[in-house]
Amino acid sequence: MALGLLFAPAVARAQGAYEAQPVLKASDLAAARLLKGPTFSVDPKVPTAHYLGEFTLRSEHGRFAVHGRDLLPIRVSELGALDQLASMSKSEEFLKAAGNAAARPVKAVVDIASSPVETAKAMPAAMGRFFERMELGAKSVASAATDSGKSSEEKAAETTKRVGSISVDVLGFEQERRALAKRLSVDPYTTNAVLSEKLTDIAWVAFSGRFGVGAVTAVVVPFSSVLTLTSATRDIVWDTPPGDLIVQNQKRFAATGATEEQVRALMANTWYSLTTLTHLAIGLESLGPVRGREQIVAFASRAPSEDVARIVGGAVAMLLEHHKKAPFAQVSAPGPIVGRGRDGALLVPAPVDYVAWTERAARFARRPELAAKSRTVWITGTFSPRAKKELAAAGWTAREGAGAASPR
Repeated sequence: MALGLLFAPAVARAQGAYEAQPVLKASDLAAARLLKGPTFSVDPKVPTAHYLGEFTLRSEHGRFAVHGRDLLPIRVSELGALDQLASMSKSEEFLKAAGNAAARPVKAVVDIASSPVETAKAMPAAMGRFFERMELGAKSVASAATDSGKSSEEKAAETTKRVGSISVDVLGFEQERRALAKRLSVDPYTTNAVLSEKLTDIAWVAFSGRFGVGAVTAVVVPFSSVLTLTSATRDIVWDTPPGDLIVQNQKRFAATGATEEQVRALMANTWYSLTTLTHLAIGLESLGPVRGREQIVAFASRAPSEDVARIVGGAVAMLLEHHKKAPFAQVSAPGPIVGRGRDGALLVPAPVDYVAWTERAARFARRPELAAKSRTVWITGTFSPRAKKELAAAGWTAREGAGAASPR
């Protein structure tokens, strides 16, 4: 009995060393208006995997796997856009214009797997690497970006082949498509395959069949949340041709001090939609001449999934939000992205939904290179009570609710 009492606590501690990723209520993560509407609903149970909630959005336009509450308002607003486009496509005026439209030279292709739901399910495993050094894919990305056997034109063409891109390239058509996206207040480079194809269909009829889209009006929910895009970025994405946007982004990344190889590696990473890439470029530019920005460019180039690409851009936006109030002396990206204040205080920003005390979280908390007298991990979502306690014991301040508002 004495031996049992002696060893039982140790066994209990070993078994309860870490928390499992919980299944949460959708209502605890998102506002009610984003969970149910006349033509859509979100499943009430939301599994969490690698810091993001895995929402299931059901609608008349299909079932969508949505990773993260920051992406949820985007997908919901896209349903509104799809409703408008579906209604428009049934009008007598549109059907007449469609009959006069020229055949598309190449069918539009979104550079993402044919099943967006299954693709989304496969992505989160790479998400956890945001808080660690990301090595997977780094060599292959760098190799593709520096292939001496390819011409500059071929490299530029590869840069445009990313998630959310389209293959129809006819003078004037792409501008028509961006204009349509702007009227709907949606991302022209959306990774929503259903919306992307519908935008292409309607824009092609408008372009070649002389169909006016003046009746299209913006949907109620804008396509970006506070930490997703600024209004300036939205306007740039809507109003700038993609070729010009790519050149501008390349210059912004080069201005951070990153090497030519690092810039090309990031530009060649097709997990970044052109919108996400632009968001990241403008965020780094807005930080100003802070030391270490080139490290973020190198880190960002290694993103192994669309989820991580979005998180990287969101983390830089959080750095910028803090920097405007309390300027950083240096930023770095040892995995994760880090900002250090002039007083030595350290900040790790992460736009994630829920952090439980997992083995990965424990490794992060004890990383010696993240040592500082004052250190904070700042997330948009919430920590589990256990994670808060353990982080505090390890010398961290756990700050919740950055940028994004809590459910209302």
